Amino acid sequence: MNFAIIRTKKLKSMGAVVRSGKHTFREQLTPNADPAMTPKNKVVGAASAEDLKARLQLRLPKKMKAGSVLCIEYMITASPAAFQRHGGKLDDTGNGYFSDALKWLQQRHGRENVICAAVHLDETTPHLVAYVVPLTADHRLSCRDFLGGRAKLKQLQTDFHAACGKKQGLERGVEGSTAKHQEIKKFYAALSAAGVAPKLEAKDYAAAAIGIKTAAWRRARAIAEANAKGVAAMPAMKKALERRGKFIATKTAELNERMQIIKHRQLLLREAEQELVKRSETLSERERQIRLHESKVETLEAERDALERRLEMLEEKAENRSPRSRKLHRGMDLTL
Repeated sequence: MNFAIIRTKKLKSMGAVVRSGKHTFREQLTPNADPAMTPKNKVVGAASAEDLKARLQLRLPKKMKAGSVLCIEYMITASPAAFQRHGGKLDDTGNGYFSDALKWLQQRHGRENVICAAVHLDETTPHLVAYVVPLTADHRLSCRDFLGGRAKLKQLQTDFHAACGKKQGLERGVEGSTAKHQEIKKFYAALSAAGVAPKLEAKDYAAAAIGIKTAAWRRARAIAEANAKGVAAMPAMKKALERRGKFIATKTAELNERMQIIKHRQLLLREAEQELVKRSETLSERERQIRLHESKVETLEAERDALERRLEMLEEKAENRSPRSRKLHRGMDLTL
């Protein structure tokens, strides 16, 4: 099953436009492009990166919001198997597929706003690259009006397929797909920086220009193509990692909140324990005072009992005096 493919990239600065233009016009090293095929590339509109910049500046309004998208880069192609070089039915220009795509872009944005379109035939799969100024009918610079939101992007895919892909027997892309175009040159640059890819020299490019592929050239091409799939998967992996990071951040925040609650409860528990210790000490002191008072009471009661026994003894002695003794005493009193 072969698909009609259209992808977009937002260019927000002149530097980004020029960098993209240098790749489009082969003004810089392009490891995944065949130099022998480069002269067959077809260009309409701007002819160089600087020309692209100049044409863009002429179309931009004088007043723009900061951070606005200056240019939309469209990349239009089909599944590799759809082209004759890979066993399909479409020739390198897509049997009019790319011409229909350019007309569709001009109708969608206005012919004057499509400042450049280039068909690359020197890469493994032919494709169209177009640079469009996102000007609205009322002359506002607004990428959102064309690409804003998932619904508009879905409609873009549907409209493009209906206008250009269906007549070529191509299927509409899978709805909800988040795959994005990744240039092999970027991955190759990363490999070169890491010392993985072989270094290409002038003799390698000269040989390729006359159809001879040196060993270094073949190795570089093989590395770039073999890792293209991995590069294409990087955005999905990045999003997955971002989602995972957000999930971890949320859980971390929840754990931190729980830890704060636990610490607060521990503080309250320590305060309660300290209060309990104080109350226990107070109770112990009261018990000591009570025991001291009880001891004093016991002593007083013992003294009272002793006094009562002495009184009783004295009373008994008084009662036990003999009558004679009482008479003697009375006689003595009379004598006196």
